[in-house]
Amino acid sequence: MRSLTVLWLHKPDVDDAAVMPVVEHGLSDAFRDFCHDAFNVRMPLEYPPLKLVTVTTLEELPHALFIDGDCRKGLTEGGDDTCLFLVDDCIFSDRLGGLPLKDWLKAYIPAIPRVVVTYPGHAAVIVPQRRWAKKAIEVFTSPALYHDRLVHLFKAFWLPRFWSALKQYVQVKAGTNWHTPGHNGGNAFAASPFLRGLHEAFGSMIFRSDLSVSVESLGDLSSPEIQTPLSEAQRMSSEIFGSALSRYVTNGTSTSNKAMLMTLLKPGEVVLVDRNCHKSVHHAIVTSGAIPHYLPSRWNARLGVWGPVSLWEIARELEANAARKPRLVILTTCTYEGVLYPVWEVARLCEQAGVLFYADEAWAGYMNFHPFYSRGDEATGRTMRYNAVNETSGAHFAVQSTHKTMAAFSQASMIHVSMRFKALLEEDASPQFRWLRRRFAMNGRGSFEKFTHDLHEFLRYWHSTSPHYPFLATLDVAGVQMRLEGMKLIDERLKWTAEFRARVAAECGLPESSCFAGLKDIAGGESDWSAAGYFKDPLKIVLMLKSPASCAAFKKSLLKSHIQWEKSTAVTVLFLVTVGTVEEHFEDLFRVCRLNRDLIGRPEASETDLSVSQAVAGQPVVLPHDAALCDGELVTLEAAVGRIASQFLVPYPPGIPVFVPGLRVTESMVELIRKVIAEEGVGSVHGLFCRGGHAPYYVEVLNKDEEKRLEKD
Repeated sequence: MRSLTVLWLHKPDVDDAAVMPVVEHGLSDAFRDFCHDAFNVRMPLEYPPLKLVTVTTLEELPHALFIDGDCRKGLTEGGDDTCLFLVDDCIFSDRLGGLPLKDWLKAYIPAIPRVVVTYPGHAAVIVPQRRWAKKAIEVFTSPALYHDRLVHLFKAFWLPRFWSALKQYVQVKAGTNWHTPGHNGGNAFAASPFLRGLHEAFGSMIFRSDLSVSVESLGDLSSPEIQTPLSEAQRMSSEIFGSALSRYVTNGTSTSNKAMLMTLLKPGEVVLVDRNCHKSVHHAIVTSGAIPHYLPSRWNARLGVWGPVSLWEIARELEANAARKPRLVILTTCTYEGVLYPVWEVARLCEQAGVLFYADEAWAGYMNFHPFYSRGDEATGRTMRYNAVNETSGAHFAVQSTHKTMAAFSQASMIHVSMRFKALLEEDASPQFRWLRRRFAMNGRGSFEKFTHDLHEFLRYWHSTSPHYPFLATLDVAGVQMRLEGMKLIDERLKWTAEFRARVAAECGLPESSCFAGLKDIAGGESDWSAAGYFKDPLKIVLMLKSPASCAAFKKSLLKSHIQWEKSTAVTVLFLVTVGTVEEHFEDLFRVCRLNRDLIGRPEASETDLSVSQAVAGQPVVLPHDAALCDGELVTLEAAVGRIASQFLVPYPPGIPVFVPGLRVTESMVELIRKVIAEEGVGSVHGLFCRGGHAPYYVEVLNKDEEKRLEKD
């Protein structure tokens, strides 16, 4: 086990030599008892779980945390283990790097809790309500007297509310079950001579914790407004992730997108959407009855990946569509291959136009927990973050697939609503957002409570009324883990990734940029993406292979070594680095790279992919909602050219639709689908109808009468 660091911003005192060991031991004793209660972890008495480090001036703080004081260079040995800040009340109002201390911490270390230590005779201080607490100095210098208060403080910061209540119920309170689910705490498996192996393999707790909403004391996902351990867990997740509101979803971010867009959009309203968005966003637009206007797609023919939309293109489309009064801009950040948008700049463009910014952050929910994902603007002196929902005015909404990169079960997702959106609704008087205040109004004023009520109502459309409680428990625990040790977890993986890239490049005798796709490789074009604030997340490793044959051979070698990648194209393989990735995984992957170093390198341009841009061009000619619900007819794939699609055809992965209801089918679209079938098999195209997996392949289009009627409307 390792010690975590408590960093104390402290004015030196003559008694410090005697006081500091007392404070450290008191904190460690309380933390030891907290971990036993919260996580059932017993730490030996001789093991000090918390290490106290003092910083006497604010100017020392960046160097105590960051290598050479630069957050992009990584964290120091003590910095990466920091889990708590103590701040003397006389330092609390000081400035660091031109920012008030509280704003500096918000910009670089937003998730870590902090406590203002107050002293007798000092002027009273008022601390922010979120992520801050206030304790008198004697609580720390006389820990034997205040042990229980310290344990309670740690529980306020790090106790997973729902998981603790669920565990307590299962282990102590549960008796005879006369409610769903039917396996009855696993009895159906344990008592079966055929299925008891399943029970043994999974372990009893997974079955005993699979309870029903009949256990009212734990909470109901459909009633988040009622005070229960489940609602408390979601409130704590909101505090951890820096949102005004966070909600748990147990059917993936696909469901999060559908509930959110139904809440935010009304039938006939315009939404500007990246054509590269996941299919669930397109599904949600169809369901809401909104009119999509697709932002210019950026297909990278050389690598076979999708790039981001430029700030210039976003600004142009906002201006060009101003008369149509779009309500929402939807972007994927980060993209599948790891390109991050400059969310502050995008949000400013949107707000100037009276449009909300919705970020699909499925692949990068961890960015709130490490200072690496921040950047400074020398011209303005502003520090901005890349995580979409943040307290420095980022996106208005974000949805995250917590299960993709953090420690949650598959399907576990979160919705985050930003503090900035709450301010636009209730405090800001911007004339361009009058429509928003009218939409969610109570007593003639914009109301966040009304928005929350509407969101809950649409979540009930999509939630199961029998959610899987272990899913919910992992959402609760995933956030707490990131608050407690997220800096360490991300910092380790950033360092391992950098070392891995350097080793592979050295082994291949090539620059890193010739082995791994960077921002310019993925985004393409002549733009200076970096200068515009775009950034490539290194935890999405995009390995480049010289040719399709090289890529096929490399993947065969990976399979032989029992290594499974996330996604591949004809000339790239994508590897995700998550909080569960361990250092040995990099060693396994490096061995395959070393054996196949002659295959690694920058690929030649692929002429066969150049038609993809045309395949995803164009705008709907019929409202997607109407096209999806009309009386259609099945035609062969070839006969669909020139007709209007009434269904989706989606190559998966990555899940970007080619056919969308309401779009007129082109030869390029059909050719792209044929190409995917030839290379990946018919099962790789979701929505295609065929018999026995063989040609002919069918797709549904509007029949002629419906086409005439809907085009006329």
